[in-house]
Amino acid sequence: MQTMSWSQIEKLGLAYIKKPSATTAASLDKGLMRSSAFLETIARFCVRRRQGLADTSVAFRLSEDGVYNGAACEFDAEKRVFLINVIEVLKFQEYCQKAPELIQTPEGRGNGSFSIYRLNAYKAELRKLPSYLTFVLLLFQQIAQILEVTYVEKKRSIPKKELAKEDLDYLNLVWAFLELENVYRNLKGNDLRRDIKFTWFESEWATEKK
Repeated sequence: MQTMSWSQIEKLGLAYIKKPSATTAASLDKGLMRSSAFLETIARFCVRRRQGLADTSVAFRLSEDGVYNGAACEFDAEKRVFLINVIEVLKFQEYCQKAPELIQTPEGRGNGSFSIYRLNAYKAELRKLPSYLTFVLLLFQQIAQILEVTYVEKKRSIPKKELAKEDLDYLNLVWAFLELENVYRNLKGNDLRRDIKFTWFESEWATEKK
């Protein structure tokens, strides 16, 4: 059975978003079930090399009664599997595409909240990421969350309860992009930032004063 590429899955996912129904969900599910080889490669290069995750796998979440529930990426600790929700991944991509216009509004700038503005501004930069890499980015974001790497590497001295959700989301995404850069470099031999003209540097946004 031929495996599905991300571009094919994306096409089916966009068709579902345009017209959610049992029929479009069934078509998407059929494509997702043909992606085990594709996801095995992702698991091998992006997940299992990390300490504590050697026994995990990656799978696409299928629909339930024609609906795709859950976040873009969630970890089922009992089954040891990262579940990718294609519909939420595509919605994240759409949000990033609209982010440049969003941050020109008071709401997009967080009505004065630096944390919200910084997160939206970062998502505006993430719109440059090729769609086939977006779900890998969100997979790494989930890895960052369950391993709490942000607390260990970025905020060692700050209690968890003092980090706002927007700050945690931002730091996890920054870490996720760095991991994605490493995988991209190892597999393709190219520099991801250069290839997509990614100009964001965390140090420039580390504090509200900048």
